[in-house]
Amino acid sequence: MADARPRVLLIDDGTTYAEVVREQLQELSLLSPRGTKDGRFEDGAAALRYLKKLDAGAPGVDLVLLDMHFDLPEERLLPLTGASSLRRRKRFQGVAILRALRALHPRLPVVLLTSEQDLSLADVDRELASQSMTYLLDGDDLDALRIRIHGALAESALGLEDADAEVLWGGDARVGALRRRLAVVARGPMPVILEGETGTGKSYLAERFVHRLSGRKGPFVAVDLSTVPADLVPAQLFGALRGAYTGAVRDQKGVFEAADGGTLFIDEIQNVPAAVQRQLLGVLQERRVRPLGGTREVAVDVKVVAASNAPLSEAVAAGRFRPDLYMRLSPATRVVIPPLRERAADLEFFAHRFVERAVAEPELDALRTRVARATGLPGNAPLRLRVGRAKAGDDELALQLVLPRPAWQQLRGHAWPGNLRELAMVMHNLVAFTLVGAVDALSSGVSLARPRLQVDPGLLGELLAGSRGLGVGDGRAVADSGDPGDAMAVEVKPDSTLNRVAQEVERQYMRELFKRTGGDLERMAELLLGDGSRTRAVRLRFNQLGISVRELREE
Repeated sequence: MADARPRVLLIDDGTTYAEVVREQLQELSLLSPRGTKDGRFEDGAAALRYLKKLDAGAPGVDLVLLDMHFDLPEERLLPLTGASSLRRRKRFQGVAILRALRALHPRLPVVLLTSEQDLSLADVDRELASQSMTYLLDGDDLDALRIRIHGALAESALGLEDADAEVLWGGDARVGALRRRLAVVARGPMPVILEGETGTGKSYLAERFVHRLSGRKGPFVAVDLSTVPADLVPAQLFGALRGAYTGAVRDQKGVFEAADGGTLFIDEIQNVPAAVQRQLLGVLQERRVRPLGGTREVAVDVKVVAASNAPLSEAVAAGRFRPDLYMRLSPATRVVIPPLRERAADLEFFAHRFVERAVAEPELDALRTRVARATGLPGNAPLRLRVGRAKAGDDELALQLVLPRPAWQQLRGHAWPGNLRELAMVMHNLVAFTLVGAVDALSSGVSLARPRLQVDPGLLGELLAGSRGLGVGDGRAVADSGDPGDAMAVEVKPDSTLNRVAQEVERQYMRELFKRTGGDLERMAELLLGDGSRTRAVRLRFNQLGISVRELREE
């Protein structure tokens, strides 16, 4: 009979944790592949060589236990940025291994072990410290170790069962931490606050993640208060009896009662009228609602998810939202979803996924089939997005949707005020227009020699033009980089002189432009000076502003 226990890979230069797992955590199976000693890899290099043989998410390893401190000769230590001494490299060697492991298998759960009381992972790597799947542990607490291990295994099993979920999360470390935080608050009784700009996926998170993980058997009910007239909000939330107000011709259940036993998603909760906020506070406290015109209260058991496209704390400070209602909604469960413009590293990932999702629609799938067959591919050949020129390893059995570099720069330079929702629409329309154009050409007798369909940069510019100029965020100014579509947000902060203010704005601008061009100084010189050969001038300006190009490249 196959061993169904979770399979654990241990990376540790000592024997303590191996003995703990074998003798006291027998619900786990400690793997002993070739290269291990007593069921453990003694250094990071050997463990990474083994893990490179596994595909991400492969069943060979369910969880990694990783020690923090490695007392090994220098030649066996992985390099660690930020650790200047050999002593520090040894003390934080687990961080170096973890960085390499995250790059190799970003979703493989890891429990980071240490017995040092004063050890702060944030001192070395704030990004890794923000990931709640990585834990610091007091080595003497077996129960704590057991909880951390099984918690990490449970979180990794939450899964990304559908393409929508994978698109939403991407690979950004902050969003990975957000996902794990939501997984915890979803399963508790407290309300959840979701904050984020329009199009960042708040309604999807509420229904397909929080409600699903809550374990509640009741329905998911959503109400968008931005679409409800102010005088009808009480009836929408709490219900109304016939004759309670003009137009109430029948008894009406409110959304609280409709969501009993399940989850209630209140979108744009900052739009709750001041007169209704006290009633809402009472319902959250007492778990009972009284319909308008009624005398009897109805008990309700509802998991509340409240969403806002702006920080509720600002509405409280401005006097538009009751502080006691805000506290009852539990700001401790507040989750802020970053906008797409702050997730530039994930943009290509999102674009690929949205192309796959678009072509899965029946109408576009039929067009894809026709074009694929016309180029000599099987009718079921997939459509893949490719950025730039063909390179070794491209899928030759797929129909290629080629996005030229100038078009890709348009995408990277766009401010995305509509966030993921806007990107999904843009990629859907790119697929549709490009496939329709190819089919029209085929209908005219044109033959296609290669399975490549090039996106028209002019078409992309038209698709992006509709949202260009819209505001992006609060308290921000939009700067024009000099390239069509290259708009970015900079935060203006007061300082002692206007010159210092201007320099800080320019620093933000230059850092963001560096990121958007992928560190291409020639491209920056072309955008800023109209001459791609003037990279020396760009470097000089970075130096004058106190910005290190080397550090930017490392970031």
